[in-house]
Amino acid sequence: MHNQTDNKWKRCGRDVGVLSFILILFNFSSRYLGYVFYYISYWVLTGTFTGSWEEVRSYFADRPEINDSTTFVMLANISITVACVLIALLIAGVFFKMTVWSYMMPTKQGTLTALKWTPPSFVFNMISSTIIAFFTSFLSSMGVDVPTADFSIHQPSVIAVVMQFSYVIVLAPLCEEIIYRGLIIKTIAPYSKSAAVLVSALAFGLMHGNIPQAASAFCTGLIYAVIALKCGSIIPTVIIHGLNNLIVNSPELAGALGIPYNRTVLSIIEICVALFGFFVWFTDFKFLKFETSSDGEDKKLSFSKVLTNPMLIVYFSILVIVIIVRIVQANS
Repeated sequence: MHNQTDNKWKRCGRDVGVLSFILILFNFSSRYLGYVFYYISYWVLTGTFTGSWEEVRSYFADRPEINDSTTFVMLANISITVACVLIALLIAGVFFKMTVWSYMMPTKQGTLTALKWTPPSFVFNMISSTIIAFFTSFLSSMGVDVPTADFSIHQPSVIAVVMQFSYVIVLAPLCEEIIYRGLIIKTIAPYSKSAAVLVSALAFGLMHGNIPQAASAFCTGLIYAVIALKCGSIIPTVIIHGLNNLIVNSPELAGALGIPYNRTVLSIIEICVALFGFFVWFTDFKFLKFETSSDGEDKKLSFSKVLTNPMLIVYFSILVIVIIVRIVQANS
C-alpha cells in the first residue's frame, strides 16, 4: 500500500512537471513565433528576405496602415495560435504520450449544458469585469496606467470583420479550451479535481497578460473548468467560450459592419441573456459542485502535491512576471 502511494505521488510529480514544461513552451513559442510571422510577412510584402530584426521592425513601424490593421493583426493571431497549439500537442503526444482527444468527444447532453450555462458565464464575466474596472479606475486615479487588450476593429472591412470573428469567436476558444481545459484537466484531475479546476482557471486568466482580462478570465475559467470536468469534454466549454466572446464583441463587430441601431438591439439581447443567467444561477447552482472519491486527508495532500510542483510554480511565476513587466513598461 505504501509503495502504491509513493508511486502515485511520483506519477503526479512527473505528470504535473511535464504539463508545466509544455505550458511554458506554449507560452514562449507564442511570443517568439510572433517574430517569425513578422519576418515571413516582410519577405512576402517586399519580395526579399532579411535576417535583420531592426530592418523588419522599421519596415512595419513606418507602415502603420499594415501593422495596425485588424486584418494583419488577426492574421498574425490566427497563424501564431494554431502553430503554438499544434507544437504543444505534438510534443505532448510524441514525447510524453499525453493527448486531449478523449476530451473532444461531443455529446448531446454536453451541448445542452453549454447552451444552458452560457448566460450564467456571461453574468459572471460581466460582474467580475465590472469589479476589476473599478479597481483599474482606482489605479488610474493614482497615476498607475494598467495595460488592456484592444479588440477594436481598425480600418473596417468585410475581411477584417470575418477574420476577427473567426479568431475571437471560433479559433481562440477552440485552441484555448484544448490547452487550458483539455490538457490541464485531463492531466491533473486523476490526482485532484479541485487542483485541476484551480490550475486551469489560473493559467487561463494569467496567460492573457493584463490585469483586467486575467481577472475576468480567471472567474469564468472556474466555471469552464468545472463544466469540462463534469461533462468529460471540452466541447461544451468551446461553445460557451465562443458564445461569450460573441456577446462581448458583438457591439464592435456590428459597428464595423454598419448595422443600424446595433447598440440598442444588442443591449436588449444582453439584458435578456443576463436575466436568464441569473435565473440559472439561482435555480441550478448545485450543478457546479463536484465530488471526489478521495477521503479528506488524501484530497488535501493531492491538492497540495499539485500546487507545490516546482515546474508549475515556475510556470505561474513567468506569467505573473510578464504582467508586472507590462505594467512597468506602461508607466515608464
